[in-house]
Amino acid sequence: MCAQPKYIEIFEWIKQQIDIGNLKPGERMYSEKELVELFSVSRQTVRHAISKLEYEDIVVKRRGSGTYIRKADSGAEPSGSMQIAVVTTYVDDYIFPRIIQEIQHTIAREGYMMQLMFTNNSVEKEREILNQLIEENNVAGMIIEPTKSALPNPNIPLFEKLAGRGVPVVFLNSYYPQLEVPRVVLDDILAGKLATKYLISKGHKNIGAIFKSDDGQGLRRYYGYVEALLEAGLSFRESHIIWVSTEDISHMKQDGDRYFNRMNGNTAYVCYNDKIAYELMQIYSSHHISVPEDISIVGIDDADIAKRSRVMLTTMKNPVRELGREAATIILNMIRGEEAAMSYEAVPVLIERDSVGSKIS
Repeated sequence: MCAQPKYIEIFEWIKQQIDIGNLKPGERMYSEKELVELFSVSRQTVRHAISKLEYEDIVVKRRGSGTYIRKADSGAEPSGSMQIAVVTTYVDDYIFPRIIQEIQHTIAREGYMMQLMFTNNSVEKEREILNQLIEENNVAGMIIEPTKSALPNPNIPLFEKLAGRGVPVVFLNSYYPQLEVPRVVLDDILAGKLATKYLISKGHKNIGAIFKSDDGQGLRRYYGYVEALLEAGLSFRESHIIWVSTEDISHMKQDGDRYFNRMNGNTAYVCYNDKIAYELMQIYSSHHISVPEDISIVGIDDADIAKRSRVMLTTMKNPVRELGREAATIILNMIRGEEAAMSYEAVPVLIERDSVGSKIS
């Protein structure tokens, strides 16, 4: 008697896991990679098995999220909602108003309304919002800026639960690497690298940096900073880097001596964003250190605050309207069941102003 094909073996095994309760309705199924390793077969064989499971209405694919065990009741699927949840860390300052405006304009043209919420970059608040959306089950999709995306996040199962209910999700500005969800971000590695290379081109060799430790953007901008230094043959010193948390930023002025004492002979700084760069300029001004004569500073984002200081800030432009428009376009495509890009990285552009001086003799 001939052995049954491998894809049938996988198909029957998944059905068995559902029957015995190891896989429950609404839960995410094993990934292609996991099934390939488990059965020692090719990806094509696994895809064949998944296609059969789909044909038999046993599983359902959620674009950008994975494959889920189909629920027995159809009530779990959102039906005809014209609301899109937009969740950002903050709402009314920095770069967020421009992002939100562009999202709103783009989805409104297709007849959708925006349900706006913000987390204050709090994991607890993010959890509260996700639970609310799951309970109310009244949104067609969600665009969300992850909270403290460099840290382990206990809310991952809630994102998976939303996806299991057929709610498409797009990450904005950062992402959780554990989830296969479309993301719309700035190329943060390139932003950190170009900012550092610009300072190097101006003759600076002792270049310090301030990066956020709890957001993924901070880690990626740090990678770019290090790459630029190493490629230029410059020494990389951990003592030249200051790591800050979300909570630290609001206390930079009070902790000014800490930052001032960490100069360590540096002639320039790359800052995680314009807000930190602005605060650093104020700290140096209070210590009678002149920008750019004594210290050069580059920010990232080209926020309004970059032009607010007496010395206007050189920065890397973050095309936030472009990001908002792209995030809205992707979520609309996902809601319609159309093909959607899994990632979109905007290219940063240097904006030269007055905060960088030359060290070239």
